[in-house]
Amino acid sequence: MQLERLKLFAELVKIGNFSRTAESLGVSKAYVSTQISLLEKALGKQLLIRNTRTMRLTSAGERLFQEADKLTAFWHNTKLLLEESEESIKGAIHFTAPTGIMRYCLLPVINSLTAHYPQVQVVCETGNQTHNLTRSHYDFAVRITNTPPQDMVAVKLFESDYVCCATPSYFEQYGKPTSPNELRQHACIALHYWNQWNFSLNGKVESIDVGALQQYSDNDILKAAVLSGQGITRLPRYMIEQELKMGQLTALFEEQQAELRSVYLLYPHTSSRPARVTLLLDKIKAAFQAA
Repeated sequence: MQLERLKLFAELVKIGNFSRTAESLGVSKAYVSTQISLLEKALGKQLLIRNTRTMRLTSAGERLFQEADKLTAFWHNTKLLLEESEESIKGAIHFTAPTGIMRYCLLPVINSLTAHYPQVQVVCETGNQTHNLTRSHYDFAVRITNTPPQDMVAVKLFESDYVCCATPSYFEQYGKPTSPNELRQHACIALHYWNQWNFSLNGKVESIDVGALQQYSDNDILKAAVLSGQGITRLPRYMIEQELKMGQLTALFEEQQAELRSVYLLYPHTSSRPARVTLLLDKIKAAFQAA
């Protein structure tokens, strides 16, 4: 309240008249007079000498006006800065996404945004760590999950299945397995923490330990290894769609795949968010709705 009174005091001094100040602020003359009196009482100093026609500042009033005027200017400029930051399409956008989703799905959307809005800075943390969006500085997250959090806005972007595959040259040299159970007889390439591959066999889901001879912690390394003819791997479809279409990879057991995961766009409920963030959220939604 004292801040408001200081702003009112600075406005009164600039205008030089109680009636015109009241009119400018859309309040009554009595209100202006009362607020100035309360300010003088709080400070223990007389700020104005006034009569029915004129008013002038005391020495204390002159010193206070100099500081109040600076404060009012600071408040005005800060408000404009914040409004510009929120409403203009520039500034930083922070979010998290799995590395593969970012590289194969989101990067074209990001590239399109930054091409049209070069003042937008995109900061993405890639990886599978789950961050609390209500307590972190991230504007949103893209996650692979079948159970999105209930306290977030959750927009399903697409469902991702997994594809067993190898190069045609590998199958020419070693033969093509006709059943998932035959994978144990082949050179398999797997994530070191995911040697168990699930398949739908005889009406139920069975987990097969493929005994992978090559094990890595990153899907991109699996992709590079399988493209070099090292064996059979299993990857999310979005990572190898182009290679499947071009015949560089051949899929196995597509009707027997049992792994299906959803990819969600997650962001907090809020009454307002920066225009740049809203724009990117809308572009991501549109990109997958059109797919």
